[in-house]
Amino acid sequence: MFSACVENVESPYDVPEGAAVYVPVYLPEESALQISTGPSMPIENPGKIFLYQDFLMVNIPGQGFHVIDNANPAAPQPLFFINVPGSRDVAIKDGYIYADNYADIVVFTIDENREVQVIKRLKDIMNNQLYPPFRDVYFECVDPSKGIVVDWVISDNKQVSCYRP
Repeated sequence: MFSACVENVESPYDVPEGAAVYVPVYLPEESALQISTGPSMPIENPGKIFLYQDFLMVNIPGQGFHVIDNANPAAPQPLFFINVPGSRDVAIKDGYIYADNYADIVVFTIDENREVQVIKRLKDIMNNQLYPPFRDVYFECVDPSKGIVVDWVISDNKQVSCYRP
């Protein structure tokens, strides 16, 4: 089932009393799509755990994933963190690591020197927050020229042109 919204650009909606109104939070595309490797850090709010070669990977939804040396399973050693903004999930198949990066899918490998290599970026594969993740809400329509939507916040704006039934 497709999720949709109704845009009314000629005449903004009169938002009913007590109804929540959401506005998008934007991040410039160059920041949102920047993949980087950083030092290992404490694991907080982990998602899925994956095995890849001698590595253990721990997904941190919205942020990226930890890479841990698991050559000796009795004494795993944290190596580094791969920062993938907006990532909700990671998958591994045939030696490739796949992670979503907002609307894109990024394909990685880790070479024998433990260097992360971005192999490919598949643009606009995923649905990127074109509307709030709630039903029966009024919201400010997304303006792609402002960047990538990374969140939605409640606003006191009562004149908006979009509604999600």
